Amino acid sequence: MKIAFISQYFFPEQFSNTAIARDLVARGHDVHVFTCVPNYPAGVFFEGYSNASRREEEWEGMRISRVYTLARGKTAAALLLNYLAFPVAASWTLSRRLAPAADVSFVSMPSPLLQAFAGLFLRWRTGTPCVYWVQDIWPESVTYTLGIHNRAVVGLLNALCGWLYRRADIVMIQSAAFHSMIARFGVPEERIRLLPNTAPDSYLPMAPQDAPEYAGIVPQDGFRLMFAGNIGESQDFDTLIAAAGLLRARHDLCWVIVGSGRDQARAQKLIAERGLEDRFHFLGRFPETEMPKLFAHADAMLVSLKDIPIFSLTVPYKVQCYMACGKPILASLSGEGARIIEEAEAGLAVPAGRPEALADAITRMMDTGPEARAAYAGNGRRYFEAHYSPEQVYGALECALHDAAGRRTERRARRHSSRSRPAGGDC
Repeated sequence: MKIAFISQYFFPEQFSNTAIARDLVARGHDVHVFTCVPNYPAGVFFEGYSNASRREEEWEGMRISRVYTLARGKTAAALLLNYLAFPVAASWTLSRRLAPAADVSFVSMPSPLLQAFAGLFLRWRTGTPCVYWVQDIWPESVTYTLGIHNRAVVGLLNALCGWLYRRADIVMIQSAAFHSMIARFGVPEERIRLLPNTAPDSYLPMAPQDAPEYAGIVPQDGFRLMFAGNIGESQDFDTLIAAAGLLRARHDLCWVIVGSGRDQARAQKLIAERGLEDRFHFLGRFPETEMPKLFAHADAMLVSLKDIPIFSLTVPYKVQCYMACGKPILASLSGEGARIIEEAEAGLAVPAGRPEALADAITRMMDTGPEARAAYAGNGRRYFEAHYSPEQVYGALECALHDAAGRRTERRARRHSSRSRPAGGDC
């Protein structure tokens, strides 16, 4: 198939989109990616990229067209402009750069849902079927992120999101708990399918000796509790820092933070105010390919989200990554993410926003001993292989894309049959 892959986020930004596109190419498909000039999460363009350079690339067997981009910046206003600009710029670029027409479009949607407009524009112009992958539920995600409370605005967003969801040929969801949130807008059951996150093939269990180059970067003494990923408001560093304060007497505990984000400066200031600088080690961002090597030097991995109802439906991508690498997990999560960790027996999960409960879980994980932690690690890896392996997940995606593309063929056949049918004849 010729696939138009539409998303604001792509390499060199660290999203699962990159691995998905690579797999589609490996399966023999022609993939043309339409994305932003990379600027996530810092809000400024990556070095070597701009609206004036590197807009068109051939990379790993696929073509990448980067649309005119307003960087997400540091403010809510800049983020909103970033959200609004992409569907317009992507639609323009699709009309100029995509030839011949694609068999199907795939719109991969961490926020915002507005990306779907580009896929629908392509369908309106060329008849190309459109498949969404919904990873953040709108409008709830945007009303929380931008602090929108006006009832009229919220009502308008609900109407807009419902309109967008109903127009997809297939809506794929990253969590089974999303199903009712999509169906409430009148999307037919047969159009909603599950597509969970997976992890790259390179995400495998590793021992510290397999990654000696990181022994000088990650502390080698004590219990290393590692957080990897974006540092934003959603990740609720207030709860993590409060738990660290409660565990101040545990001098054998060190918090290792791999990543960066919009909330990092505020979090580091709060850590300094509480006199915890010696407990936290901020290592910065690393290429996604290096994550398993860093994980090898951790005793347990940490995942957290704020205590917000919409977040309880989500399974953070890092959960699958931690499981794939065979690491025990400590989770400050509510809802579906916590349920999966508990079902897998891959670690300990406590409700979001509860620093006392998190501190207690960390203490239990530290004191349980290496054999028990190894059992959590093995359970997580086995659960990943049973439910989230790349073969399963990417196979489900390929099937959905084929089905959507087939509907276009069926529609064409029906139109042809209608035109060629004799006047007054029977079907």
